[in-house]
Amino acid sequence: MADLMDAEDRGQLVLVAGFALAVVLVALVLLANTAIFTENLATRDNGVGEREVLGYRSSAVDGAGGIVDRENAAEYANGERDLLEGNVSDGLAALDSQLRESAGRNAASARADVNAATFTNGSLVRQNGTADDPRQFTNASDDRPDWTVATGLERDGDGNATRAFVAVVTSSSLEPASASDPDDAFHVVVTNGSAAWHAYVYQNASGGIAVGVKSAGEPVSATSEVCSVAASNATVDFTGGSLGGVDCPGLAFGGDVAGSATTDGYDVLVRNGDRAAGGYDLTVRTAGSGSVSTGNVSATPSADEPYRVPAVYAVEFPIEYRTGEVTYAETVRVAPGERDD
Repeated sequence: MADLMDAEDRGQLVLVAGFALAVVLVALVLLANTAIFTENLATRDNGVGEREVLGYRSSAVDGAGGIVDRENAAEYANGERDLLEGNVSDGLAALDSQLRESAGRNAASARADVNAATFTNGSLVRQNGTADDPRQFTNASDDRPDWTVATGLERDGDGNATRAFVAVVTSSSLEPASASDPDDAFHVVVTNGSAAWHAYVYQNASGGIAVGVKSAGEPVSATSEVCSVAASNATVDFTGGSLGGVDCPGLAFGGDVAGSATTDGYDVLVRNGDRAAGGYDLTVRTAGSGSVSTGNVSATPSADEPYRVPAVYAVEFPIEYRTGEVTYAETVRVAPGERDD
């Protein structure tokens, strides 16, 4: 009889244990499903918020960059920097109004604090030659091929000190050369006095327009051809890192000479400027010790020689974006055409 009771007890225990285990498993499944649902919901909500924020931020930065480029390109006279910055501020205010209206249609609020905007002084250096009407890349005063564009350029916090350096060159004006022997070709030099980075532009053995780069500390023979294009003319974007509109990853303006956060200042030089022709623009940071070479660059806009005009190098201003789920605030820095380190 005792054995029968023990067997019945054991059977009941097994049945109860099995039932309890089933309840636990069901509970775990429900808990897991709830967690997955909650995670998916949170991810979906955050994704929507992130897209809205990123869209607003991109519109604010791109719009501000367009305003800065437009006003710089208007070529304000020397002494009109206040007018230049005032017109940029007016443009930012109009942009803010448009973005606020757009955000409102999405049940969000947005604000760019234009009154808190700060400007970094710069100079636009320009030579108005084109592919159809090219001019040699010599200096302004006496057509010297070797000359200094700017000196003492100091980095702007996490940014650089040279941006939007773009040149259009004609193939027929370039020196035939190779990466192993590029010294006679047109080149741009970035130097801090102890180290120098070189970017050569030449006609390679295939007759194409080529760019070769020599890193600081390396001999000329260590120059590498980083990109080329078969064309009668092409645009070299020194700071954007492209040739003929195609990315050229090896073309990182200034290398470590300009890209190092510890760089106190650097100079931008032209060498063999008589062995390239076309036109170019670059904007340099003249805040701090930075300056454009007055002996080599004219202070008066001219179609025939390199010249300089006041420019906004960078502008910073706070932005804010709010929805029912997201609150975002940041101070953005806008310096269009600057190298990304």
